[in-house]
Amino acid sequence: LLSDCCEFRRSAMGVRGLQGFVARVCPDACKTVDLREMAEKHRTDHPDSPPVVVVDAMSCVRRWYTPESWVCGGQWREYLAILEDFINVFMTAGIKLVFYFDGVVEDKKREEWIKRRMKNTEEIATLFRFIKTHRKQPGREMFVLPSALPTFTRYALKSLGQKTVCTLQEADFEVAAYGLQHNCIGILGQDSDYLIYNTCPYLSIENLHLDRLVTVMYSREVLCRVLGISLTHLPLFACLLGNDIVPESLLEGFWHKCLTTSPHRNNSYNRRTNILLSVANYISKIPCSYSSLKHLEEMLPLGSDKTLLYRGVNSYLLPGQQSPWIPPNVINCQMSSLQQQSALCQDKEIFQKEVSLFLKCQVGQIMGSSSSIGQQLGTEMYFPYRENLFPHPVGHAALDAAQGAVGFLVCEHTLPAPVELLIQQHPKALLRAALNPFPSSLHLCSGLPQPKCGILYLALLKLMRLAEGALDPTVHVADKGVKQCWSQYRPLRTPLVTGLHLHIEPLTTTLSVRPSNQSLIHQEVHLSNPCLSSSGTRMLCRTLLNALAKEQHIRSENYSIFNILSNGEIECSNSLEDDCDTEIPGQALIYRPARQHIYSILLESGKGGACPLVKEWFVYFGNPLKQPELIQPVQPSVTGGTPNLKTLWFAKGPDVEKQRYSTFLACFHLQDEMEELQALEAPVAGFCCLLAYLMMEVSSLSLEDLNAFLALILCLKGKSAAQLTGLQLAQVDSRGVHLGAVLIRGLTTLLMANSACGFPFRMDDLMPWAVFDGKLFQEKYQQSHGGCSMEELLEGNVS
Repeated sequence: LLSDCCEFRRSAMGVRGLQGFVARVCPDACKTVDLREMAEKHRTDHPDSPPVVVVDAMSCVRRWYTPESWVCGGQWREYLAILEDFINVFMTAGIKLVFYFDGVVEDKKREEWIKRRMKNTEEIATLFRFIKTHRKQPGREMFVLPSALPTFTRYALKSLGQKTVCTLQEADFEVAAYGLQHNCIGILGQDSDYLIYNTCPYLSIENLHLDRLVTVMYSREVLCRVLGISLTHLPLFACLLGNDIVPESLLEGFWHKCLTTSPHRNNSYNRRTNILLSVANYISKIPCSYSSLKHLEEMLPLGSDKTLLYRGVNSYLLPGQQSPWIPPNVINCQMSSLQQQSALCQDKEIFQKEVSLFLKCQVGQIMGSSSSIGQQLGTEMYFPYRENLFPHPVGHAALDAAQGAVGFLVCEHTLPAPVELLIQQHPKALLRAALNPFPSSLHLCSGLPQPKCGILYLALLKLMRLAEGALDPTVHVADKGVKQCWSQYRPLRTPLVTGLHLHIEPLTTTLSVRPSNQSLIHQEVHLSNPCLSSSGTRMLCRTLLNALAKEQHIRSENYSIFNILSNGEIECSNSLEDDCDTEIPGQALIYRPARQHIYSILLESGKGGACPLVKEWFVYFGNPLKQPELIQPVQPSVTGGTPNLKTLWFAKGPDVEKQRYSTFLACFHLQDEMEELQALEAPVAGFCCLLAYLMMEVSSLSLEDLNAFLALILCLKGKSAAQLTGLQLAQVDSRGVHLGAVLIRGLTTLLMANSACGFPFRMDDLMPWAVFDGKLFQEKYQQSHGGCSMEELLEGNVS
């Protein structure tokens, strides 16, 4: 769902035709490079930082999936071994990898996403016709990624110890920004937008020879020399060729004008190549200025939105970059790689006013340099105004500061660049603002100084994280005499406070602190909160839940939860389903009842208020995707009522663990089977939960189908990746292909329920390499339907 939005190919891989143009017309821009040599040079030039390659994972998954079989549902253990080999080659060369995955379909991409989904539907229909006719898998020319491959690739990489990031916007911007900010030796991918961004070198995954660590590096400088333009021209060049912001349909007239006046037109080139050359010739002759951009916007038929070119050029500017095409007094709206998610992060809108007041008023007073602070913030900075939702005594400086800082708790990655800069330059002042009038030496124990308001304390925790390393207080953990210093706590991305467990009214906070060489230490702190109304505490709790969901989303630790909580929207791409088989409903419909229960848990319906509908963009036969389907959350049947998210996510103890497990089972109507399922190994329990749900929801499933699934889970346990790779199929059954895809999509539904219910299962226990193999399932499916004996079907695994 999160990455499945781009499951077959990202909807638009950069500027159409540019990658081929570079290969055909300017081969000098395609330089073969040795990544080991690049890494060694980096180590020589930067001895304090390891060489890093940032990977655009969505443009790599097709290259990574090399198992021979792909139609039967996926060869997951073989694929996991391939990923491990890929990582090990880079590790051996001393190169660190950072993987980025698309985490959302942006509104501007929705139309293109729908077009791709419709095209994929046709491709899958053709694929099934081939399988039914020839009873075998077609050649690689008809290759389609196994269902949910990008989703499970994220978890596979995490399980292999790699840093994976699930983005809050289109991944290419965040990849380019990371590469620039962290001085990476290159971006590994296959997206011509990386020729437009002024970032680190762009390395080709298609041309990568893994055994030698050699690939092609595309040179922006050589491209510009061939085109007769400069690096500064590239963003405008991309926009005038058509991209995600400026549609090609608006540019036909402009292209015609360029073609008729260009001296570079060559009849031996195709039309697209001549368009690229003529557009480059046109913009090389105009001044690099905002007035030139405005003239182009007036000239083009942009309709009511005359800012398309401006926004298009601006979308390629990375943090800290400027452009002559953009007015110098306008702050780049993408100064943070996550800033454009203000629409997704609803909490930011709530707290913007407090953040503004905190930074502009309080810090300057504390530091005695409000004018310099104001200059750093800049007069152009814009914060949407929202009424303060947390009542507090007027003029209480420390409380005002703390309430502003709560915005950081939720939106640490969505702040404008001047704010981020201020945090980096003045962490002491920020922290002291929250601590005031309390001492800088903080004791996490029952003797903690009692703040006037719970919000202040929460802000303090956040600011402690932001200021890590800037102050040198000693943190005393009052537990068996253990005393740990600030420097012993882990960095910002693994917070000092690893768990924040709220029991509101009265507000009680359990702090889980993890020193570097100690086990978790839990301390309970009771906070008086006279300034918080009941609606305020509810809002505060919801804010913390959203903040946790967002952080887990970015780290690829949950599944789809943040998208639902923040935007009320979710999507799922095509699956390998046979639309002609009307006896098996589309997987989107099969798992909808379970999703409705998950939505109810997340949005907490049944609390006396209306529960918002969830917008679903799910591909299945009969859905034209003209608009999202509005799905009503449905409360699951849980004994004693559905626990709230605060309990499921934050509470501790055996009773809560039981609540998590029973709520998870209730999503699949299996709450009465808890004792039997808990007696099984976790992967088997998850698989059986899914299988029982399928048998209830799909009336056409037979005893033979059930036996095939059971034989799969029993026989898979003892088989290695090499054994599964060597398994040969005499033929392929199309219905078995369909059922394999349905089961894999069911595993993603288990992941979503597990994330919503506070992780009663380890995510690793619900992964396909633990419970599924496509060829093995095909074999068991055909054996079961062929009437083989139970002993042969189970291969002696009778238990």
